[in-house]
Amino acid sequence: MKKTLILFMLALVTTVTAQAQMQAPSIGIRAGANYSGFSGDDVDNLDRMFGFHAGITSQFYLTSDNFFAIQPEILFSKKGAESEDNNSKIKISYLDVPVLARVNAGPLYFEGGPQVSFRIGGDVEANGQNVIDDLDMFKRTSFGYAAGIGLATPLGVSVGVRYNGDVSKLWDDDNVSDARNNVFMLTLAYMFSGR
Repeated sequence: MKKTLILFMLALVTTVTAQAQMQAPSIGIRAGANYSGFSGDDVDNLDRMFGFHAGITSQFYLTSDNFFAIQPEILFSKKGAESEDNNSKIKISYLDVPVLARVNAGPLYFEGGPQVSFRIGGDVEANGQNVIDDLDMFKRTSFGYAAGIGLATPLGVSVGVRYNGDVSKLWDDDNVSDARNNVFMLTLAYMFSGR
């Protein structure tokens, strides 16, 4: 897994470095709402829950008309699920690093690509009380994908919807359910600079 992560970061740095020499990137901020849950075996008794995401986004244009771009991001993202009676909640905080291909088709845009997520915190609650702080039973690093669609304005503001799902299992233990994170996102971005 470490080799995969190193290759992923090397590809990202190579793309960014090559593109930085061609034209100036756009850099901005992104924030919005998450509607997260788990998919896989033994998760029928768990419902989705609301969270949020926030962070930085950028676009490195690969064509002179800005039609095609690579869009790396770093987002803090709250994910998890809760019991049907809302008495217990699994809340996990991640640092998501998607590297998306983006097609700008007028005001409409399409995006998709791989994502790596790093667990940085969270807890398990029961009846409103924190019962577990140590989430080492969950994987520290997970791999997945993201895809979305949205509208962009000439003023640098864009609004979109995105789905991201993990390919990696949530738990380290192979004897536990093969549950994976999946998140629907409503996201708002503002780009500060670029062409």
